[in-house]
Formats: sequence, C-alpha cells, structure tokens
Amino acid sequence: MTEEHRQRRTFFRYENAVVLMMFFVFGFVFMERLSVVYLFPFIAPDLKLNNAEIGLIVSVLSICWAISGFVFGSVSDLIGSRKKVLLPITLAFSLFSFLSGLARSFIMLIVVRGLMGVSEGPVLPIAQASVMADSSEERRGFNLGFVQSSTGLIGATLTPIIVTAIAVHYSWHYAFYLVGVPGLVMFFVLLKYMREPARTAGVEEHGRIRRSDFGMVFRNRNVWFCVLISAFFMTWLFAFTSFAPTFLTEGAHYSPTDMGLIMGAVGFGTFVWGFVGPAISDRVGRKPTLIAFAFITTLSPICLALIHASVEKMMVIGFLTALGQGAFPIFMAIIPGESLPAAYVATAVGLTQLIGELVGGTVAPTVAGVAADHFGIAAPLWIAAGGSFVCALLAFGIKETAPVRVGRREVSAGKVVH
Repeated sequence: MTEEHRQRRTFFRYENAVVLMMFFVFGFVFMERLSVVYLFPFIAPDLKLNNAEIGLIVSVLSICWAISGFVFGSVSDLIGSRKKVLLPITLAFSLFSFLSGLARSFIMLIVVRGLMGVSEGPVLPIAQASVMADSSEERRGFNLGFVQSSTGLIGATLTPIIVTAIAVHYSWHYAFYLVGVPGLVMFFVLLKYMREPARTAGVEEHGRIRRSDFGMVFRNRNVWFCVLISAFFMTWLFAFTSFAPTFLTEGAHYSPTDMGLIMGAVGFGTFVWGFVGPAISDRVGRKPTLIAFAFITTLSPICLALIHASVEKMMVIGFLTALGQGAFPIFMAIIPGESLPAAYVATAVGLTQLIGELVGGTVAPTVAGVAADHFGIAAPLWIAAGGSFVCALLAFGIKETAPVRVGRREVSAGKVVH
C-alpha cells in the first residue's frame, strides 16, 4: 500500500482537517450574518428602527457580500493564495460583529453591517476552492456539501437559540459580542493549521494565474448555466424563507410555536440534505442529482401553500422537501470547480454567488413582498416554487463533470487505456 493510500485511509489527514476548518469558518460566518435578523425584535425598539430601515440593513449586507465575494475571490486566484486572503477577512468579520454590538444608531449599524458583508462575502469562494483542491475525487461532492451544510446547523438552527437567549437575559449588544468570539478562534486555527492548496501553486511563478487565461471563467458554458441557476435558486431561497413563517401564522393559522417547529424541521432538513445531496452526486453524477433535487425543492413551498395538516405531518413534509440546500453546493461550487482549472475556482464560485445574491437576495424579496400585498400572503410561495422549477429546467443544459460519470464515458469511448 502506498503512502498516499495510507493517508487516504486514516481519518487524521489534511483532507478531513480542511473540510472541518472550512465547515466551522463558514458556519460562523452565517452565525454572524443571521444574528442581526433574530435580534431585530430587540434592536428595532431600542434604536427606533422602522421596517424600511430593517430591510435596508439586510439588503446592504447582501449587496456588499455579493460584490466582495467576486472581487476578493478573484484576488485570491490572481495572487495564487487562499490563506493570505482568508486569514484577514476572518479576523475582520469577527471584529465587525463586536462593532455591531457597539452600534447606537441606525447609521452606525448599517455601516458596520455593510463592512461585515465586505469581509464575509469572499469566505465561501475561498473556502470551497481550498476544499476542492485537497479533496479526493470520490469525496469531492460530500466535502463541499458538508462545508455549506454548516449554514443549516450553525446559522439556522443554533444561532436563533443562542442569540435570543442572550438578548433576553442580558442584551442584544452582548449577543453580538459573543457571536464574534468563534470567528476569532477560527482565525488562530487557520493561522496554525491551514496550508496553501497544493493544486493552486505551479500555475505560474509563485502560484499566480496567467491573466491572459483569466477570461476562461467567463467563456465556460457550465459556469454561465450555474450563474443562471444561482439567480433562480436564490429567488426560491429568499422568497421562501422570508415569507414562509408569515404564511404559516397568518395564512395557514398555525400558532407561532407550531410555526417554529415546522420551520425548525425545514432547517434541520437543509443541514442533512446539504451534504447528502452532494454525496449522492459523487455516485450518480452532478446533473441528475441537481435536476432531481430542484424538482423536489419545488414541492417545498407548494406543500406549505396547499397542505394544512397536523404539525407532525407538516414537519415531516418540510424535512423531506427541504432539498434546496443539497443543490446549492452542486451548482455554486462543485460544477464550476470541476469545469475549470483549480486556480480559477474562487473566481467562478464568486461569480455564481454575485449574481445569485444580487438577483435572489436583493430583487426577489422585494418582488415577493409586492406580490403578497396584491395577491395574498401565499404569492411569495408560488414565486419560490417557480424559481426552483426554472432551475430544474436549466440544469438540463449542464455538461456532466462528476469524475464517476466522466470516467465511464471515457472508458466507453475507449479513451482510457488500462
């Protein structure tokens, strides 16, 4: 058995280490991003914020996140280093969480949250590029999916419990102080243990990419299909998550407690499917998994709109149809990353994130809100369903990239010599 095979068989190898590091870094990013949403009931009366100001705070962070992710993801490609960019932004977003707790006015809070968006946006492109570079082919989908599933476990499940408890017993200021601590811890973990991805180096002197080849990111067919899918899947995400709780309480007349249980089941489903879906794609291919998951995701808002069953049944339905998170790593990182040389992955992921955040995170919630005012509170759910349905159709245009499927085609075509 070779030394490489021995390393692959042991749990204590760098592949697993980088996956765990990026899982927690990205999870804590979403803890800090979403903490303000769960703390608005405490912040708004204290700072005398109206609904428009609350929405603007969220939108500014999303816009800064989108632009920064593409810009600094590309920078990490151009300089040939992931660690040199990831370390300072990890320190920065942690410090901006502390500054959020010091805010005493709307202006100060919106400026700090905008700067937080700038520092957090590049984390996903750089984290996924780092994981992809050190992942074995048979585990690539699982690894990248597991990293993004942290948003469901840490961001959507643990964060509301932690920050609201602190706000109730102490104050919302202390909640921001606390959620800044994990990011600081991860800064020192990355400083000590993170390596530069081996496959990023050697593209040119000092690992920098050739700027003349940089345009291949924008000429790649799969990248542009993933960009379009990102825009529509983000439409599903933000239209659904923004209005499903309100629909369940006002439209379907569930109690706030029952609504919390149903949405909690959906949140737990996003965590589980977030790594199960990409793991399935390792076995059957990216394209069929993405198509199937997008079609099933369409049922999630439709079931909430049409089925008003017991809380237990709705929790089961919510869990089983919450497959959207399982699709996100596939179109946002795995397919673009497998369609390009390793040195361009952060740029490609940043581009899909940029368009998705700008369209789905900024435009879609506003359109869904207007539709709710004119056509009823269920309208955003139908917009969400339409978004994921379009994604399923667009996924048919993807060229398969999974090694297991590409390898089979090469064998059948006689391209692989044994």
